[in-house]
Amino acid sequence: MPDMRLSIAGRIYSVTCQPGEEQHLARLGSMLDAAARKAGASGGLTETRALLFAGLLLADELAESQDRAAEALAATAAQAPAPKGQGDLLAHDNDGELAARAIEKLAQRIENLAAGLEKQTQQP
Repeated sequence: MPDMRLSIAGRIYSVTCQPGEEQHLARLGSMLDAAARKAGASGGLTETRALLFAGLLLADELAESQDRAAEALAATAAQAPAPKGQGDLLAHDNDGELAARAIEKLAQRIENLAAGLEKQTQQP
């Protein structure tokens, strides 16, 4: 398994990946680095909290992309004639709402993990 060295917000992290995934992992590392630098720009954040906020920034971007994709899919489906016997399948579609709740739960879990990590690093 290849070992990669990723630079995230000025720190180097060693990460193992599957063969052939090096370029993809490097791209993800660059995205996280950009988000971590943006999150840490306000200053005064611990490394853990900066990475937490970086994760939240990326999750927010993902949620926006998913919302745009869902809107495009709904617009395309609204323009296409419904297959016979299927009715309006989008009338009961609440995937966006479910996704929003899932992201909120993930954000809370990330904050809880960050708080736990901070406690561990503060203990002698």
